[in-house]
Formats: sequence, C-alpha cells, structure tokens
Amino acid sequence: MKKVVWLITSISVVLVGCIEAARPLATDDAGIVEQNGCELELGGDFWEEQASLSLGFKHGLTERMDIGVGFGYTVKPDETKGFGQAELGLKFALMPDLFAASITGGLGDTPYNLNGIITYCFGPIEIDANIGYEATGIEGQTGTVVYALALIFELEEIAVGAEASGNEDDLNAWLIGVRYEVLEGFAVDCGISDGFESGAGNVATTGLHYEF
Repeated sequence: MKKVVWLITSISVVLVGCIEAARPLATDDAGIVEQNGCELELGGDFWEEQASLSLGFKHGLTERMDIGVGFGYTVKPDETKGFGQAELGLKFALMPDLFAASITGGLGDTPYNLNGIITYCFGPIEIDANIGYEATGIEGQTGTVVYALALIFELEEIAVGAEASGNEDDLNAWLIGVRYEVLEGFAVDCGISDGFESGAGNVATTGLHYEF
C-alpha cells in the first residue's frame, strides 16, 4: 500500500497537463493552457528514505486543446535511482472550464489512461471530479477504473485544497496542500499525503508552477 500512495502522489507532479492538476493536488481540473501559452512545473516528493524529482511542460495548441510531456527522476532509494519513463498527454476542453477529457501514455509504451474531468465553482470554492480508465497494455489483462475528488478554497493569492483518490477496489489515498501565488503566473506549493489504511506511509511534496 505504501508504494501505491507514493505512486499516486508522484503522478501529481510528473504529469503536469498529462494527468495534470493545480499543484500540489493530483485531481485534474477542466481548464487547459491558453492557445500559444506554456506552463512549466517542477516538483519533489520525499519522506524518510524516499525522494524523487519531476518536471513537466505543457503548451496550448488550440483554444480547446493542449499537449503535455513530463518525466521524473528517483533520487533514492539507490536500487531505483534514475530517470523514469517520459509521459505524453493530450487534453481537450469539451465544454470550456466545465468538462474536459484527457489521454496519456508512456512514450514507446502501450499502457494508457483515459480521464473525464468536471469542474464546478461557486464563489471561492472549486470542486474537481475525475473518473478514468487505466489500461495495462498487456493482452489478457483488464484495466482499472480510477477516480478522484478535490475541494479547493481560494482566497486571493492563497489556495488550500484537499482530495481523495482510489480505484474500483479501494479508496486509496488523500492529500492536503496549499499553493501561494508569489507573482502573477508564478506559484509555489507544498502538501502531504497518506493512505486510508493504517501504516500506509506519509509522503511530502513541494514544487512550483510557472505560466508564460
């Protein structure tokens, strides 16, 4: 279970617009990068004997579509140290700022993820809901239905959020985080996650988000 929590948390920083969210949350929102605009995200996850870094980049191709690429680097433990597989994703705004869909997958690999995204805002509160399908890419093995729900409260430069995520078998993990907009288009963040099962293991995350 500890490995599952670590993976879910890492996804939030590695996949930017691929399986992207407003850092440090992993739940995606329905917004896309504006046409010809770019977003860059850097992040780090760590706890005790585990640490990883990640980088993601997104570009707005059209008014309703963006493309993202991301990859991660494991710092420790030593047995898994090194770069992870790069990921590529496309996101489509079917109903701008309300409903979107994304598809992501590893470069040169067959597994992929399809995700449906709904965002609803009232006042300073934003609710994001995701439901998707993770395919294994292995013949004879079925994929998994996954879901996530996030609640974000924004007050001027500060946003505080909480989320829960899981699959068709279990409610796996939660994350609580805060984001601070230092300058327009530039924000820093931090958060902490854990599993719903006792002893699953905490993971801390921190990073930055830059739009240009």
